Amino acid sequence: MIHLNTKFRQLLCIALVAFTYLNLTPAFSQTIPVAAAKGLVLPAEDLHINFVWQGDTLNTVWEPNAALLIPVKLPGCPKQFYMQFDLGAPVSMFYSNNINEIRAKYPKSIAQGDSVKLSDQHLTIAGKDILAKEIALKKYSSKAINWKSKNSMDVIGTIGMDFIENKTIVFNYPGKKLTVAEQIPSNLSFKLTLTKFMFINHSILLPVVVNKKRVMLFFDTGSSAYELLTDKATCLALAIPDAKPVTHQSRSWDRMLTANIYPTKDSITIASQKLPLKRVTYMDGASNSQIDQMMKMGMGGMTGNKLFINSTLVIDLKNKQFAVSSNN
Repeated sequence: MIHLNTKFRQLLCIALVAFTYLNLTPAFSQTIPVAAAKGLVLPAEDLHINFVWQGDTLNTVWEPNAALLIPVKLPGCPKQFYMQFDLGAPVSMFYSNNINEIRAKYPKSIAQGDSVKLSDQHLTIAGKDILAKEIALKKYSSKAINWKSKNSMDVIGTIGMDFIENKTIVFNYPGKKLTVAEQIPSNLSFKLTLTKFMFINHSILLPVVVNKKRVMLFFDTGSSAYELLTDKATCLALAIPDAKPVTHQSRSWDRMLTANIYPTKDSITIASQKLPLKRVTYMDGASNSQIDQMMKMGMGGMTGNKLFINSTLVIDLKNKQFAVSSNN
């Protein structure tokens, strides 16, 4: 997962681009041109993926949906690995220490490369071969692979936005299934109300109504634990009066951030659906000036998997449309 401070800076950059673009043209749904990356090459047929949740303890409270993991296999290696699905990451990456471990034990499983990237690396997702023409290596995870256990959840990297660009993805959260396809599946298209979204700098911005204001939310599957991560004023306005927050700390590079999580009985209106909120969060330790700038530019903050946990979310990257089918 990309560090939260990095994501706040990314949000500010996106907000600046979106603010400038929206003041130059009335077309809300257009895409800002960006340089093509050497990313993942998917098979022509649809991918049907059974994802798994990884839980984590946040200040003694167990969070069962802390990370969305995609099962992956590497050629010639019998071990089941996982990669976090993080649309806050523009491109996919492997964790270099894990790759070095795998190479030492199964040298033919890892393609040629250097200390910062691999070239022409194959991996298997949902029984289909995926080619990473070029995939970065990052020093992130320090956790060693548990080779002795067949059931260990060893996360060796991150799958980013390059996995779904110009595709349609269906998040069936209740069923724990992902579908990556060329277009919206016919069994869903007839019952969806499609809404335009913005796609800027490899980032998805969803238009929503929060606290009676129309804003844009950065959709980030790497921020699973937060239904709505926003500024302090909005958070407190949505919180149940006199409620006390649950707090937990996490280090983001050289800065310690404190998440303040409040209970709420409010809701978000998104793609003609009203989704209930249970918790709303703001961060202490992030740059207040950056957050203030984002809010003034119409960025309402960030949302992730947790908001849609009882829903099906459909995102059509090619046509810049999305829909929510709520199971609440």
